[in-house]
Amino acid sequence: MLPEKPRIVDYVEKVRLRACDLRPGMYVCELDRPWLETPFMLQGFEVENDADIEAVMQHCEYVYIDLMRTKVVRVTIDELPGSFTNEKKKAFAEKDMEAADITRKQTSKLIKTFIDEIRFGQSLDIQLAKNAVSDCVVNLTNNPEAMMFLTRMRNKDEQLNQHAFNVCVYSIVLGRLLGYDATQLEQLGTCGLLHDMGKVTIPESILNKPGPLNEEETAIIQSHAKAGRDILMGGRNIFSGTVDVAYGHHENIDGTGYPRGLQGHQLNLNCKIVSVVDKYDAITSPKPYRPAGDHLSAVAILNQLARDNKIDSSLTLAFVSYLGIYPPGSIVELSSGEVSIVLESNPRQKLRPQILVVRDANKQPTQKFIDMSEKTEDDKGRPYRIVTVRRPGDYGIDLSQYYEVIMSAFNN
Repeated sequence: MLPEKPRIVDYVEKVRLRACDLRPGMYVCELDRPWLETPFMLQGFEVENDADIEAVMQHCEYVYIDLMRTKVVRVTIDELPGSFTNEKKKAFAEKDMEAADITRKQTSKLIKTFIDEIRFGQSLDIQLAKNAVSDCVVNLTNNPEAMMFLTRMRNKDEQLNQHAFNVCVYSIVLGRLLGYDATQLEQLGTCGLLHDMGKVTIPESILNKPGPLNEEETAIIQSHAKAGRDILMGGRNIFSGTVDVAYGHHENIDGTGYPRGLQGHQLNLNCKIVSVVDKYDAITSPKPYRPAGDHLSAVAILNQLARDNKIDSSLTLAFVSYLGIYPPGSIVELSSGEVSIVLESNPRQKLRPQILVVRDANKQPTQKFIDMSEKTEDDKGRPYRIVTVRRPGDYGIDLSQYYEVIMSAFNN
């Protein structure tokens, strides 16, 4: 039996940060000492530049920022509320990445096989999908950071395969936060892996159209939900939940989704989970008509959808909190002008991850590893900070090009 739906919680309005983790645009609403012991205004203030950060560091070890008045980061949550448990993320080693990558490649190969079978009118053996998902569950249990990193390694020629893998992984992540057991995780992951099988029936000319869709084309795209239901109902060793999710992952909590206009109380928990993570991956994936969105933009959109009662608020909060501000594989630009790939998060200092610098201040190729929790100043003695998140592919950065470099680093 699935766990009960978690309670809906209010959005967190303030979070605690180390003073050295402040960035311009953040609004300081509380200090770690009385305001009168500092030169700052009692009612709070917006951080405008590095000089403000240095001034705060002279007087405070940590501060609180008001997320509602902060301009740069919409969500930063140290602990998940209520029934969610924010597990400590493990550092990943070479063997973890190798195992995770094997799982990703095998899963991609399986999706290709399913696509061919659908096009030739053959029924799918869902047990094969369950086996692949079981490997995903094992890898996520052993080391979630490695699997999360691989969700960022995209191949433009395998978008459907990658999307299936990513939604599977993200769904399992949310299921683990909700306390699903191994069987429930495999069922949920299978729902995520197969949720978009109906898109195989959509003409490539519509799926890959570089411009806006007309009304007729939109209707054809939306037909993939029903097509997915029909395809999976004809599969062997079927788990009924996969049919429900394929048919309902575009329904909205407020009843404005498609194809049936169901409301939240009519949707099962797995369907709501896949709906949240499917939207996140769609935003951060490149489309024929737009480049991939960055992580923080995706977070902002998810939060707005939750506020508009399109997707589940509690699940959105849990997922965003787990991902953090800089998930593994994110492309970030530093205060020094350098551009880096985020390798691992630092649980106690979420704004200061371990990174691989791949572009220097002049945006020329370079390679150096930095643990920002240990190195707080750049080579010129200035505070070392992440100032913005870049879209996947910015500055010509392809994560797959750095795979061997990253592996060698974790093998040392």
